[in-house]
Amino acid sequence: MSKGWRFLIAGLGIALVVIGLWQRKTAATNLPLYNGYAQLDGPLQVEMTAFPAVVTPGDTMTLSLRLTNRSNMAATPLITLQLPPELHPQMGSLPSGMTQNVQTGAFNWLPVVPNTGDQRDLTLTLRVETADLANPEQQIALHVWPDATSDKAGQDGGDAISATVWVGIPPQISQVAAVSQVPVGQPVQLRPDVTGSGPIAQTWYLGDGRRLTVNDPVVVYPATGIYQVTLDAANPLQTVSRTHIITVVPHAVAQFTAEDWTVGVDQPVNFINQSGGQPPLSYRWEFGDGLDSTEANPSHIYAAPGSYLVHLLITNGYGQSEAYGLVTVGLPPVADLVIPPSVPAGVSMAGQAYGDDTVQSYVWDMGDGRFREGSAINHTYILSGDYYVLLTASNEYGSTQAGRWIHVDPGALSTYLPLIVNTNEGTAVLADSELYPLDLEPVELTEEFHMEPVELPANLTQAERLLFYINEARHQFDLPPLHQIYALNVAAQQHVDDMADYAYTAHVGSDGSYPVERLLTFGYHAGYAGEATAWGFEHAYEAVEFWVNSPPHRRIILNRNATDVGVGYRVDFNAPNVWYWTAEFGNAYGPQTGPFLRLSQPEAEYASYLTSLVDYRWNWPLPLDEDESFAVYLYDGRQAQLLGEVNEPALGTLYRLQASAYDTLALQADGTYQWQVKLQKGQTVLAESDLQPIVLTWDTAVPFPTPVFTPTPTATPELAPTPTSTPSPVWPTATPIPTLPPQPIFPTAAPDQ
Repeated sequence: MSKGWRFLIAGLGIALVVIGLWQRKTAATNLPLYNGYAQLDGPLQVEMTAFPAVVTPGDTMTLSLRLTNRSNMAATPLITLQLPPELHPQMGSLPSGMTQNVQTGAFNWLPVVPNTGDQRDLTLTLRVETADLANPEQQIALHVWPDATSDKAGQDGGDAISATVWVGIPPQISQVAAVSQVPVGQPVQLRPDVTGSGPIAQTWYLGDGRRLTVNDPVVVYPATGIYQVTLDAANPLQTVSRTHIITVVPHAVAQFTAEDWTVGVDQPVNFINQSGGQPPLSYRWEFGDGLDSTEANPSHIYAAPGSYLVHLLITNGYGQSEAYGLVTVGLPPVADLVIPPSVPAGVSMAGQAYGDDTVQSYVWDMGDGRFREGSAINHTYILSGDYYVLLTASNEYGSTQAGRWIHVDPGALSTYLPLIVNTNEGTAVLADSELYPLDLEPVELTEEFHMEPVELPANLTQAERLLFYINEARHQFDLPPLHQIYALNVAAQQHVDDMADYAYTAHVGSDGSYPVERLLTFGYHAGYAGEATAWGFEHAYEAVEFWVNSPPHRRIILNRNATDVGVGYRVDFNAPNVWYWTAEFGNAYGPQTGPFLRLSQPEAEYASYLTSLVDYRWNWPLPLDEDESFAVYLYDGRQAQLLGEVNEPALGTLYRLQASAYDTLALQADGTYQWQVKLQKGQTVLAESDLQPIVLTWDTAVPFPTPVFTPTPTATPELAPTPTSTPSPVWPTATPIPTLPPQPIFPTAAPDQ
């Protein structure tokens, strides 16, 4: 397939005359200007000037700073200067009061401007050592914190300005790639070989009085003659020139191209005549299928697939010329699609395209203004209705379209969290909603919502931008703005950090915590109104646009009962989704949700050996006092037996205890037990969980213990001695002690079932 210019020139001599190469300093009118100046207005006015602003390696640049105190009190700012890597100060001659942060490469200046109208000046001499050829435009950044004695000096905040400079090398023209001989009326492209730092502007003097200020122009000479073409190539540093001689002759030269050299059957092919020569010219086209034409720019339709050699013959009073081109004609692909007849709004649906081996691409028009690509796609409709899905399958010969109707039913969601729907880029996440229910009214859209980006102050953090766009979206739906609350900010920021650190995307935290529990953890003492999360969006307005277009998120963002909000943002290029956003919503007039002692592991009817260590886990959202602790009990149907106590969380709101029923309680009977966790302060129970069954059995690989038998000695009666002349003692009969069986050695742990 070819749509460019083709040059077929036969029987013509080529003469190239190169005349000179020179350089001169210039200021091209169609190039950007760099003045190296920036100014910050306010109580402390800052002016920064870099001179000269356009430099090349080996040059020297002078950077000047001037501070003017326009307030009625002394100014003690912290000035931080960040230089591009191409510029280096003379370290031995840094001005007094300026130091360098070796880790960041920034330079710090701590001036004192005591009175109104006083000024402080600083001058740095910079060496230009290198140049980034691909990115010559560089920024000298300056950050101002009004009070260097503040704890927040050098952190987020302050004001920033930057001066733009250009560091590069001059352009060079190695040649002007153009033909030296061309017939009258034939297009010729002027394409030079130019190197150097951009932007590079071309100015062409065609030798016939015409001047063009476009790059790589295509020109036509209407009269014969010899023309000296001059090119000026300029960048912000310099202009260089080169000349080229073009001879325009009257001889006929045939040349043509086609809008598409590879087409389908019954698809018209438009031929574009690029021939030249002294008029009048006559044309004869032969299309290779037995048909011909005498038009200058004909159009032709091929009725059968195949390869066709197209022949053009042109004639004028100076002779004739021929040109050839090959057109390949084929069949568009055979294709179809499969989609479900209906799907609920907010639920992902799958589509599958089928086609023959010639298909090169599939494009899906989903009927709601959005498009998908590929043979297998997933798509989520946000509004109910009927949509016509149109599939376009393309190969090198053309396209085939197939379509189906799909009916989108109203979605039904009743969860306290927004549902993260399954798309081509993500997966579905839906958390349990029974413990902390939140019933919000759905909000309907009549058309897809678009959030336009707004020019915001440069010193706003990304989280502050998210707050702005949330309130802007609410404003567009005639809802009052939300108040930013510190406790909600902390909860939101904790969750985005948690998602990035542990590489997941969900509403349930790495410690198993629910959003409403996080609000309790960080001290929000009012009603819960929902949580919204997003990831993979670089800009805040994109995240808000996604939320408003997603039905479950929209009912939270546009919640009429919400009064408060907290926002969190994290960018981490080592995390899977890079950008993470969270917004926590609250109702200042609603009652605070009470904490719930929630068991998480092991699940109900979990089975283990009596001798195995079982991992007991539970969640509690509030911090414990010094004299509070959790006690884990096991019930055998008659009494509660203490397995162990815990007073420190394992992670966040997650607590755990590992214990063996046999090692701790010496239980030996198989059966179903129940376990429970109680929050105790001394002997007072402050909270307790539900009872949860657990099945404990004896490991058949371990022998049952044999009871130890302790014998009782037989009492020996006391005998009264019979006096004789030679008394003989009478000894009691010894009672034998039985041999004890060996004690079994029990393993400390056995494999879980």
